[in-house]
Amino acid sequence: MKILAMETSTQIGGVAVVIDGKVVAEEISLRQKSHSEIISPFVDECLKRSNLKLEDIDAFAVGQGPGSFTGIRVAANAGKTFSYSFNKPLVTIDSLVLLAEQARGSKYPVLSIINAYKNMVYLGLFDMSGDEPTYIKGPEAIPVRELSKHIDRDVLVVGDGWETYHEYFPTELAAKMQRDPSYPDHPHAKTLGLLAERRASKGHTLDWKSFVPLYIRASEAEETKKGILISPLK
Repeated sequence: MKILAMETSTQIGGVAVVIDGKVVAEEISLRQKSHSEIISPFVDECLKRSNLKLEDIDAFAVGQGPGSFTGIRVAANAGKTFSYSFNKPLVTIDSLVLLAEQARGSKYPVLSIINAYKNMVYLGLFDMSGDEPTYIKGPEAIPVRELSKHIDRDVLVVGDGWETYHEYFPTELAAKMQRDPSYPDHPHAKTLGLLAERRASKGHTLDWKSFVPLYIRASEAEETKKGILISPLK
């Protein structure tokens, strides 16, 4: 099976081609604001290195968020356009699941936390005993100062929410959090492609009209209009 995966929901944007369980091409960008500029050349480069054309792809995979509102739309629009144009199925997987999947070797439940800005994080706590991560808690957006209420066990932490806010975590909470630098803090397109291929092989796909981004929060403009204030960390 041939999968073209596009993940642009966080700071690291990327495109990958997965064929029969192997990553045969991947392109990565660290510049979040340029995701819309790199998505097309990244797709072209990955297809070229894989000796494929868009019509050869069996399913298109898209990261559905949560994360950057603008970033999510970049991959979503590309994936929906390709799915419609070539009448091929779509697979969508959320960013928190992808982060947890990248920590597959953890002996602890995995806590994925993505910086949601305004002193908030997107949170997912996962059981890792199955074929793919299973939610214990989440997905949801919570103030950083309320994180202690959601963590009642030792966990492995992944995600840029750690780097952004860990200095504000209470000592008791920090003691429950394990870190392993070998696990990425951003979801990668190759992880999306590999997991999407497994889902697609089981028929877990959707058509382009059914795709719904996982925003969780309202946009910044909507929150400002409603008077939602930043919760203090101290």
